[in-house]
Amino acid sequence: MTRTARKPGPPATRPQPPKLSIREKVYHHLRSRMRQGEVGLADRLVDHEIAASLSVSRMPVREALLQLKHEGLLEGTSRGFVLRRFTPTDIAQMFEVRLLLEPPAAASACESATLEGLAIMSQATEASIKAHESNDIIGYMEANDLFRTTWISQVPNRHLASMITRLADHVEAVRLATLRNPKFREWSLTSTRKITEAFMDKDVEAVQESVRFNLRKAVAAYYATQDSLIEQQNNSA
Repeated sequence: MTRTARKPGPPATRPQPPKLSIREKVYHHLRSRMRQGEVGLADRLVDHEIAASLSVSRMPVREALLQLKHEGLLEGTSRGFVLRRFTPTDIAQMFEVRLLLEPPAAASACESATLEGLAIMSQATEASIKAHESNDIIGYMEANDLFRTTWISQVPNRHLASMITRLADHVEAVRLATLRNPKFREWSLTSTRKITEAFMDKDVEAVQESVRFNLRKAVAAYYATQDSLIEQQNNSA
């Protein structure tokens, strides 16, 4: 009895991510600009101006701005929205909370990390090294952001991951200021390498310690940057 050869079916296709609404696209666009330092403390985000520049209606822009305000990233004024200003005490307290949350979150991410996630982290680390060596500050920030968002995406507790992301976004201006300094960027790169190696080795304890080391270095860089700015202001007075 001969069997009829089964014809091969169509190649499997990977599921496509859901399409974003206009509001979601505007939200991610604005958040990306804020994370890359393209929106400063002196800038005002006005819904009709943004809508015109993006060729969209005003309502989804307004909704995106309100979402960013709800997340604590923007403040509303009579003339649009501005970046929320945080005091040094605010920043210090945020880092204190992150020290409590991020090391154990990274440990859980290490245990559940996928091969795809680890590959992206490794690629982002290599991109960070190249950007640092060529003094490409924006390239470094983008690679570093990809690395961070990737390991956070591996955290099984989505509420915890969302909280960590929001806290990190609140100190984004601090991060941008410190990473412009080659010394502090070197600290950041050292931490990135340590965290990557620990993830690759599935060493939970090393992951926690590496993330803790990174946050402590970030705090030190923040205070050093603040002291430098104060000294410059005093000298120019």
